[in-house]
Formats: sequence, C-alpha cells, structure tokens
Amino acid sequence: MLRTILAAVDIKKRDDVIANISTLDPQKVEKITLLHVIDERFGKRNISEDEKQVFEKAQKGLKELGFSVEPLILTGVPFDEIVNESKKRKVSLIVTGAGNNPKWKDFLFGETVERVLELSSLPVMVCRENDSGRNIFSNLLMGIDFSEGSYNAVKAVKNIAEQKLAEIEKVTLLHVHEKTTMDLLMRYAAKEQIDREISVENERLKEMSGSIAELGIKEVDLIMPIGKPAEEIIKTIENTGPSLTVIGAQGTGSSAMCRVGATALRVAQFSPSSVMIIPTEPADLAVC
Repeated sequence: MLRTILAAVDIKKRDDVIANISTLDPQKVEKITLLHVIDERFGKRNISEDEKQVFEKAQKGLKELGFSVEPLILTGVPFDEIVNESKKRKVSLIVTGAGNNPKWKDFLFGETVERVLELSSLPVMVCRENDSGRNIFSNLLMGIDFSEGSYNAVKAVKNIAEQKLAEIEKVTLLHVHEKTTMDLLMRYAAKEQIDREISVENERLKEMSGSIAELGIKEVDLIMPIGKPAEEIIKTIENTGPSLTVIGAQGTGSSAMCRVGATALRVAQFSPSSVMIIPTEPADLAVC
C-alpha cells in the first residue's frame, strides 16, 4: 500500500501531508508524486514565485530524506485532478490534508477531501498535525465493525507489517457495541441471547488481534465500549493519542456519506489526528 503515493499538497496552508509522509521509510516507498493543483474555479493564473519556492522546498526536503519524488503542478478542479492523476499513475495510496481545522465543530471537511473520498476507490490518508516526527504507522487505532471495509483495513495493516513497509509498534482494535442495538436487545431479547451475541463478537475480535500479534507487533490491545461508534472512536483517539486511525469504508453509493459510511466520514472529519480510510473494494491489498 505504501509503494506508490500521490501526495496532494496545498502550499498555502500548513503542510501536514509533508510532515506525515516524511516519517515513512524511503527505502520502502518506490515513488511519491507531489501534486499541487491551482484551482481554476477562482480564475486561471500561474503559480506565484512564493508558492513555487514553498513547493520546491517540500520537494527538496523529501529528496534529501531519500525519497524518489516527481513534482507535478496542475491547473484544474483539485479533487478531479487528484483522482485522475491517481488513476493515471496507478498509485496505491492518496495522501491529503484535512482541509479544515477539527476544532471548528460547525464546519465539515474541505470540499476537496470529501470529494476525493467520494470518487476514489483507493485508500485515502487524511493528514493532520504531526509535530512529534514519529512514524505515522507506529501506534495504530483500528475501528472494527466486522464489515467488509473493516476486514480490508485489517488486511491492509497486516500487509504493511508482513512486508515490513513501516514499523508498527502497537495496534489497538476498537469495536463499539452500539448503544441503540444494546438497548433493543436488553428490552426484547433474553439475557442468554445478549450474552451469546457479545461473546461471538468478542471471539471474532480476539481472532483478529491474535492474527495481528503473530506478525511480531509488540502490543495489541482490545477496547469494547458501549455507545455511538463515531463518538466512541473520536473519544478514544483523544484519550489514547494514536499516530493514525485506520477505519474501513462501510457503504457504496454516489455521495461520500454513502460510499464511505457515516461513522468513517465523521471520524475523518473530526479526529484530532490523522485517519486512513480503506475502501470496501480496494485495489489488491496484497500487492499495494
């Protein structure tokens, strides 16, 4: 998944994308396409000298770390160009900034990120501030709901560990027992049925954690709260400070909400740290 990366940067804003991909191992990344799109909807123009210097500095910094970098400046609609270039170059991962400040609770994503999630069938990493310089894959929180997307997320993380594409020190599997479902079970189901449902889910989680631990990851934890999934995931992110949250897309459809799923989209929108969303039908994770 980390072999070929399209890194979409907005050189007018704080560069969370560069700060995060700089923590990867350049020996494991074949190529980074560094893309900046001048938005033609605000009038056609050439890149300014100041913008050019910022872009060249980002490119130079990555090259000095040992990455193979192809710079690309285009004019167009940002989300269209990001998705089109990712297809044209057959990249395995799109990396982008969040496009907003997660503290602004009344605002959603920047339009570009939401539309990329809507239009792309690739894993998308939404980057936020990483001042610590730690490897973005060092401490993973994984939201698990037993959907196809969450199984693909586990497969992706196992692939990264197996191929030693990044050093993963800790993985926390988080499964939220939905409060609404639990309330209905408590009201209408026998205690034995409730215990059986919980036991089955717990066993599936333990199987997942066991398969991850077998890959040599030092620490694998399980968290199983009761509540609303998005709220519990964000609360756990705030309390535990993972380097990256990995979550599977949950749906299909024409909008980001339908294609990604309400929980994954909300987590990506309001997480204080970076989030990677794995699609329901991704490219072959075994060779990414």
